[in-house]
Amino acid sequence: MFHAIVRAIAFFFFKILYRPKVLGKENLPKDGSFILVSNHLGKVDVFAVASLFKRKVYFLAKKEWFDKKLKAKFFKWAGGIPVDRDNVDVNSIKNCFATLKKGNVLIIFPEGTRNRTQEVPLLQIKGGASMIAFKSKSKIIPVYMLKKYKIFRRNYICIGEPYDYSEFQGQKLTTELGDVLTEQMTNKLLDCKTKVDEFAKNKGKK
Repeated sequence: MFHAIVRAIAFFFFKILYRPKVLGKENLPKDGSFILVSNHLGKVDVFAVASLFKRKVYFLAKKEWFDKKLKAKFFKWAGGIPVDRDNVDVNSIKNCFATLKKGNVLIIFPEGTRNRTQEVPLLQIKGGASMIAFKSKSKIIPVYMLKKYKIFRRNYICIGEPYDYSEFQGQKLTTELGDVLTEQMTNKLLDCKTKVDEFAKNKGKK
């Protein structure tokens, strides 16, 4: 109950300060587990994506966020799962599978770091998100945020249609198949970018 109250207050102020407009809310499943993948532009992105939900969600965050005892306690309480971005992190992967198995939402920023300049619409997508989705047989929801969040500046978010890798199930996860899965994830995110560009052009009118 305490978590829900704090969360509601935090997201209330987030929406006042950052004023996001959302396209595709109907594409978010109301229950069950799935993986939400999003582009990554700034420090508040995880709050932007988490604010789309009424229930608690879990998210991968760089291990440096957990380097102090108090910070670690806060981020774990908020749903953070620490990950070592420079090495294969077996514990993090296990935690992701466990989170999904319990019926929760897992947020992953598959670029692995922030796209600070936006000279390209997406940095190269890492293979971890598609691997976890394939192995866990999870639905994937692509999300694209138009620009970096700035206080009192309108921003736009597109939530794409759910998809999965069921057509590839039964195949061995080779490097080649991993590349195919990651390319598909990249294309789904870029499709969302096209839609959010149009959404913003129309000032949030569908």
